[in-house]
Amino acid sequence: MKVAIIGSGISGLSVAHQLRSQAQVTLFESGSYFGGHTHTVDVTLPNAAGKAVTHGVDTGFLVFNERTYPHLI
Repeated sequence: MKVAIIGSGISGLSVAHQLRSQAQVTLFESGSYFGGHTHTVDVTLPNAAGKAVTHGVDTGFLVFNERTYPHLI
């Protein structure tokens, strides 16, 4: 069975993960990265020795408003 999933937010990624062993899954995303409103950005900071170290920082779900998410409970 072939399954197309539109959107790689938390729902799309969860469904793709659940169906991976039962179907040929294709995930479509219009954005430049997977994850929807959740995203990981790289932040480079000096450590105690002054050497630059890059850390992944999860931005998480940053926005909620009734207009954008009228059905979010």
